[in-house]
Amino acid sequence: MDTPITRAEHETFSDLMKAENKRLEEENNRQNKRLELLESNMQQVITQQLTGLTATIERLNLSISNILREQSELSGRLKKLESRDGEKWRKVVEIGITVVVSGVVGFAMAHFGM
Repeated sequence: MDTPITRAEHETFSDLMKAENKRLEEENNRQNKRLELLESNMQQVITQQLTGLTATIERLNLSISNILREQSELSGRLKKLESRDGEKWRKVVEIGITVVVSGVVGFAMAHFGM
């Protein structure tokens, strides 16, 4: 230290530092209140968003359930439609066999004179 300071200078510096520390403490308190308000608002926003998201998920779940039910119904209808061609083919074969057997029996009866 080159030159010592006087008691008055020290008291003035001490008062300035106390005033600055008080100002900083008040600013910190204001900032803390602002942060608390911000956190509270963000918590409310997050809660609202989660509520909305939950409702959306419930609607999506209901929609998927409806889609699965309709898909099941359509699957049954498709199987029924696919089996219709097989049923028609079996009827055509039955009619063809009946015609052939009837023709053979008719020819035999006509041939033997019955």
